[in-house]
Amino acid sequence: MFRITLATVYQSWLASRLDLSPMVRRGYEDIWRLRIKPRFGGWSVGKIDRQSIEKWVNEMAESGLSPRTLRWNHSVLKMCLDHAADEGQLLGRNPAARTKFPPLRPTAHTYLTTAEVASLTLVCGGQRDVVSLLACTGMRFGELTGRNVEDVDVKARRIRVHRSITQVGGKLVEGNPKSSAGRRSIPIPERLIPVLTTRLAGRGPGEPAITSPLGSRLGLENWKRSVKWRQAIVKIGRPTLRMHDLRHTYASLARRAGADLRPLQKTMGHASITVTAHIYADLYDDELDDVASALDALDHRPLHER
Repeated sequence: MFRITLATVYQSWLASRLDLSPMVRRGYEDIWRLRIKPRFGGWSVGKIDRQSIEKWVNEMAESGLSPRTLRWNHSVLKMCLDHAADEGQLLGRNPAARTKFPPLRPTAHTYLTTAEVASLTLVCGGQRDVVSLLACTGMRFGELTGRNVEDVDVKARRIRVHRSITQVGGKLVEGNPKSSAGRRSIPIPERLIPVLTTRLAGRGPGEPAITSPLGSRLGLENWKRSVKWRQAIVKIGRPTLRMHDLRHTYASLARRAGADLRPLQKTMGHASITVTAHIYADLYDDELDDVASALDALDHRPLHER
């Protein structure tokens, strides 16, 4: 029983994960094919020990993989070995349970100003409104393109998010939002109403709200090609800008407009306010000044001098 190979365990584990979104499943499959199978695929699970895993992680680190990517790769191996333990195919502690990693590098967010959003919108051509829609709603690209006409209530100024579109292997696949908190209602700023009204005109409730010029559901890579994304971000002086940075920009603009953490958490679809606070702590640094000012305002004189 304990000579079963990791490759066999992996197939059993992946088949058991019916909860995975198409994109996450594809990511796990790529990690297995590129990183885990060449090293451990033929090993019996009983021979995979902590030292061999540490050596594997260290070699990946030396090859230039980031600390975050190392953890992502390792997590797939650990889940496979957890599955083996659950199935009685692994004796004792999971050898991947206490692996040491290089420290994570601090994540620096890119936030565009309102002027930069306007500039990017101008240089993105005929599909430019997608930039405004992402920067002013905080939706992920797949959440935006997953919207049907019935999900957008212009009169009530709300967008209902309950599905997402992911591009997997060149195909657009419909799935659930990233988490249950991702099912949410997003307020529509007044400036987006003309954009959405134009987008929805003449389309039925079940049709895509955001489409390509030919009327089909919009895919990320096709959109990037159509707007010449690489050239566009260079033109505005942001050559490393990612699509996801438009979501970060929404958080920054909302904060500048006075949004507190709680409504920001809800509109962005985070599972908890702790997640929002962790991701966007830098946007709320000024609140520390408020604490200091409040302390300064206290009367520090002894009671007999007041």
